[in-house]
Amino acid sequence: MKAMKNVSFKLDGVGKWKISVPPSVYPPREDSYLLCKTIAEFKSHGGNALEIGCGSGIVSIVLSSLGWDVTCCDINPVAVDATRKNLERNNLADRVQVIESSTEGEISIPEETDLIVWNIPYLEPDGRSESGIDSMENAATIDIYPDGWGSKLLQFLSENNNLIPSNILVILVLKTDPEGPSKISDWSEKGWSHRSLNYQRFVDEKIEVIGFWKTGSGIEPVWLETCSSTMDEAKKIVGKGWHRVGSEKQTDGRGRRGSKWESVPGSLFATWKIDGSILDELPPGIVQTSIGAAISRMLGSSMKWPNDIMSKDWKKIGGVLLESEDMGDLHAGVGLNRHKFVKGRVEGEGWNEELGNIGGREVFGMIDAEISSIFENVGMLNFPSKERLVSLSWEALSGLLSCGIWVKIMEEELRVVGLNGKGEIEALGIDGIEIISDLDSIEWIILSDA
Repeated sequence: MKAMKNVSFKLDGVGKWKISVPPSVYPPREDSYLLCKTIAEFKSHGGNALEIGCGSGIVSIVLSSLGWDVTCCDINPVAVDATRKNLERNNLADRVQVIESSTEGEISIPEETDLIVWNIPYLEPDGRSESGIDSMENAATIDIYPDGWGSKLLQFLSENNNLIPSNILVILVLKTDPEGPSKISDWSEKGWSHRSLNYQRFVDEKIEVIGFWKTGSGIEPVWLETCSSTMDEAKKIVGKGWHRVGSEKQTDGRGRRGSKWESVPGSLFATWKIDGSILDELPPGIVQTSIGAAISRMLGSSMKWPNDIMSKDWKKIGGVLLESEDMGDLHAGVGLNRHKFVKGRVEGEGWNEELGNIGGREVFGMIDAEISSIFENVGMLNFPSKERLVSLSWEALSGLLSCGIWVKIMEEELRVVGLNGKGEIEALGIDGIEIISDLDSIEWIILSDA
């Protein structure tokens, strides 16, 4: 018979706790620590939190210690009892409400919940679990098939949308490599943005802490049938938050350095207002390349530095324009073609080649979630690191470079080998590495022998 485990759990800067874990309850492990560490690194704390699958109670203990009013639940009555006792042991019983969930796994979310946390079971039902573990402990370690516990939570949130705060934040621990039945894409398809907050690899698996929120956090986009310029319309909007304007027709758009942005009706023209505080952490160049990279990833295309979105056969699909204003905010303008076009000697590609015959408004929603996932200022969450955005941008850029795309400066041909933290490209020439920051100084070429 398995014995009760006594566990010490320490989180630097937050506290140290002693808990007892019965045999049929999931004990704190590396994923538990990863989740707690991620929560502790939020920019702010306080509000109403719900933990699903509380197990030993350690995550709820950490949440409460950080200043949250916590409700937690578990399907396992032994886990519920263990959580209550561990809260009492650490003098937190009066700050956390513990509820036993139904055996059918039905989800109930208290009103005015600001934060949902769930270390979702991610093991596969393939016999890897320890022998002798009963069904209750299996429920704490094994995800459900085929759709996953994450999908079950998402379904509940969708069905009860009117009862859920528009700015609710959901923090899940997911297996992302190889992907488990609880998938990030399920949330993206339902209009939720997401941000990777932390991860850890265990030999052949990657466990990731993902934050999800409704794109815009309650601020609806402005959609216009036609306008002179979405950039100008966005600049009229005052106030903080995730503001954006979209249209399928604009009459007076502009591109780089004031050039006219050609507008074909039925395409997509949109502008996002990005909190200028991002510039305290990131240079404008990497902001621009990251937006282009995110859109390229969504379209299954590539990026030509610094702002063109290209098809795999070197035809332009669209572009990104970044402008700042006196108030400090950034405005990111995006233009995308819907169909192929030929204008003079210029050939363009459209999104319908990859996405099919869908309208601009639907594509706008998809791009909105992608850009929001990177740059929406979600109160508690930190922005992605510069290193992460450089990696994202380089991935999109290198897709073209692998096809034999080089740059020419004067008469010298250089091979692009990297992207630095300012969003500038690094190219290898005769005299070594050269940093390129001015698009107008280079010519893109396709080597005949590549």
